[in-house]
Amino acid sequence: MSSSFGHRLRTSVLLSTAALMAFSMVSCTVPTGESNESGSTQGNITLGLLAPLTGVAAADGKLMEQGAQLAVDEINAKGGIDGRKVELKALDVRDQKSDAVSAAVTQLTSNPDVAAVLTGYASTTNFEIDQLAEAGIPYLLSGNSAQTGDIISKNPEKYPGVWSLAPSYEGYSTGVPEQLEAWNADGTFPLRNRKAYIISSDNAYSNGIASGLEKNLKAKGWEVTGPDTVPFGEVDDWTTQITKIRQVDPAVIINLDYLTANASKFLTQFRQNPTQSLVFSQYAPSVPEFTELAGRNADGVLYNLPFAPLPALPETKELTKKLTDKYQAEPSLYSFGLYEQVYLWADAVRAVGDPGKRSEVGVALGKLDTQTTLGRVHFDPATHLAVAGKDGIPMTYYQIQNGKRLNIAPEEFADGKFQRPEWMK
Repeated sequence: MSSSFGHRLRTSVLLSTAALMAFSMVSCTVPTGESNESGSTQGNITLGLLAPLTGVAAADGKLMEQGAQLAVDEINAKGGIDGRKVELKALDVRDQKSDAVSAAVTQLTSNPDVAAVLTGYASTTNFEIDQLAEAGIPYLLSGNSAQTGDIISKNPEKYPGVWSLAPSYEGYSTGVPEQLEAWNADGTFPLRNRKAYIISSDNAYSNGIASGLEKNLKAKGWEVTGPDTVPFGEVDDWTTQITKIRQVDPAVIINLDYLTANASKFLTQFRQNPTQSLVFSQYAPSVPEFTELAGRNADGVLYNLPFAPLPALPETKELTKKLTDKYQAEPSLYSFGLYEQVYLWADAVRAVGDPGKRSEVGVALGKLDTQTTLGRVHFDPATHLAVAGKDGIPMTYYQIQNGKRLNIAPEEFADGKFQRPEWMK
């Protein structure tokens, strides 16, 4: 592991001419039948970014682009990669449908200047992994880790350059039941019943989490209603779900529709006549747009993240300030995730000595062991996911209080404590 985040940030991205010369001496002969990678050794180095820049997830796409651009700007300000500037080429995957994603990927794979491709998430199934692996282009993701793990674990050797900064999402299925038990046991939130109402969105990501939550809650003696599945896409009216919730009167509501506008509308409509229930909302509250849309209705909502910037770290405070100062807006998960992805790629390039050696850079990514604002990043060779847990990237829990997102667990990373939502007082 690198000695410190600060050291990695400031010194790892600049490749010396001597290092490149040394690399050339040992690799100037390419074995018969092997490609010379991108073949691009002059001019700018292009990093491709797949992001939902328009559509219902545009707020996420904007954050992805901002985080990646800040890192690129920092690298270029320090001289680039051996004097070559890095250029970020962002392509819109819009609604994450296959035609939009495929079109964007084709643009990138047909461009010899593209050294690597980054994303928070591009499609809902991660089918594009195969396209980028076939093209031999390193691909770093930060979302849909269940889909990534399912694809890669069947044949890890087929995907030597595909790596996920997001660890296993298994914690989404196990974490909430475990945290509820802990809060019940220590008196933080005594359970008035063991009823849970689960809402899912009709996509592979949400449905997978819903299935796991249902199983794990039932194993702990909960009575589970749902998953009550809504269509994937814009949902304006939550009357049907809220009416059912009032009939069930659960201790906990879990809404797995991760689209920011949908989740904020649910909470706003729920708060008009709420039940005495905790509300866990999947991912959406982590996006700054959520509190802009929900306003004071957002206060009290809970969410957890399998990877997130750890606010107790001084490095996180430093990066938060840089992002806020540059963009005059609150950063979020994907601001940090894409910033870190750019630097992980730069670390791998430094190890290899040439950004054009895409296959070797992809392999080098998998060998990294680096401290970041998200925790320690090193990868599971069987799934190519970042290792989860205290020795890797921890699952963290948050609550919005007075318009601010506070980390309330684990205690060692927390900058706040759980508060009973005002609608339950």
